[in-house]
Amino acid sequence: MIGVDTLLQVVVPKLLRMTLVSFVVGSVVGAVVSAIADLIRRWRLRRSGSQPQQDGFARGSLLWASLWGSFLGTFLIGLLPIEANPASLIGGPYGALWFGFMLLVFVPAGATTGAVLGLMAAGAGRPRPNLPRLMAGCTVLAYLISTLVLALLLAPPSISFNTTPASGPFPLVARLTGDASPPLDLALNEAGDQLAVLQVRNSAQQLDILELSRRKRRRIRHLHGLPDGQRTLQDILSSVAFSADGQELITAAIEQVQVRTLPEGAIRLRLDGATVAYPMAGRRLVTLAPSPEPQGLKVWDLATGQLLRVIPADLSTLDWRERPIAVSSDRRLLAFPRRLYDHQIQVWNVPENKLIGSLDLDRPAGILSLALSPDGRQLAVALGQGPPLSIWDLASARRIRTFEAVQRAQQLYWTDKGLLLRSKGVFKVLNPQSAEVLHTLQLQSAAPMPQATLEGPSGLTALSGDGSTLAVYVPRQGIGVWRVGSLHPS
Repeated sequence: MIGVDTLLQVVVPKLLRMTLVSFVVGSVVGAVVSAIADLIRRWRLRRSGSQPQQDGFARGSLLWASLWGSFLGTFLIGLLPIEANPASLIGGPYGALWFGFMLLVFVPAGATTGAVLGLMAAGAGRPRPNLPRLMAGCTVLAYLISTLVLALLLAPPSISFNTTPASGPFPLVARLTGDASPPLDLALNEAGDQLAVLQVRNSAQQLDILELSRRKRRRIRHLHGLPDGQRTLQDILSSVAFSADGQELITAAIEQVQVRTLPEGAIRLRLDGATVAYPMAGRRLVTLAPSPEPQGLKVWDLATGQLLRVIPADLSTLDWRERPIAVSSDRRLLAFPRRLYDHQIQVWNVPENKLIGSLDLDRPAGILSLALSPDGRQLAVALGQGPPLSIWDLASARRIRTFEAVQRAQQLYWTDKGLLLRSKGVFKVLNPQSAEVLHTLQLQSAAPMPQATLEGPSGLTALSGDGSTLAVYVPRQGIGVWRVGSLHPS
């Protein structure tokens, strides 16, 4: 599908660049070819004993026809095959080498061929009074053809929304396929009816915002990032998140966090944060502090961009997905360890800017994941050492349940239908009172796959703010969207 985003962000800049290059190259090559043609014309006239005035061509007519033909030849033959190739979107030194080589191959041939064809169109030995009209018509046609070719070949892959009849307590409501590029991050809005997908295509980061509601399943927005050679640490995005009200999108780069208005995606604020961001209630935003300082947490006023507080911590890690940070369903509470390998977990009420509890694990145990209960009164803690899973009461700061017989979790979510635990590529729904397995999510499609064995999910998941919807990326099968909690009216 050809969208407005592709036209404005890709096609129009390419057409402008093609026009500029074609004008410069066409002016030089067209003038040279016109001069050569004029010399040949004069030489032939002298051999025939005729005077130059007796020839049907005028020097001015030759020049303009050659310039126009060289311009269109450069535009259509020299540049369009290059600019319409997805490889033209690749930045960096290798992209520059490819682009330069293709220019040397196609542009001289296109410019020269166009100039010769322009001279032929000017009239083979006779005047062409309709030449200006012909030139204008061919130019308009060239731009129409180029626009269509660029839009068709460089448009993002279409996304198919496959649905199955809802069944069971945790139904699969949609599966998104059509794009072979694995996503870098996923984010669901509060109600679970919009999904943001960050991925890399042709070495450039691209961000799709998709509508998941049954009546309007479509791509809402497609944002193009800069290619590799033009990106800085403030442009390389690592995560995305929707604001609590769903009116803005938060994109977190390695050394900057941007607040973007929806649906246009324009940047409203640039914040001195890093890697990941957690939108909270009360128009607050929590981000990591950028390195090289210890990666603590910064609390921002989302309306003004003012820094309100810095919470001391050291959450440095190679992968932001390994940071065990939990947000309550009402977006008021934030739970996190002071360090990744620590014995203490802090719980903050972010809108009120106060520490409400500190849980002591007795000894460092390697905290893998955290999840707050839907009512915000309990915290599930998954450890790398010791009890794999435990439940803590926040009011008393005491451990109230310990489960030894469950697998160690790489990821935890807590909805009103149970505790979702991901371990070894499988999501299981547990009873938080007894750790009984209530359900196992069918992450893989029932349709046969070419491979004999199927990989489990890569760990890339997203839960909607109201806890009703879970999105999971499954390699070679796309993104599955499950209903894992009760729908809450907004």
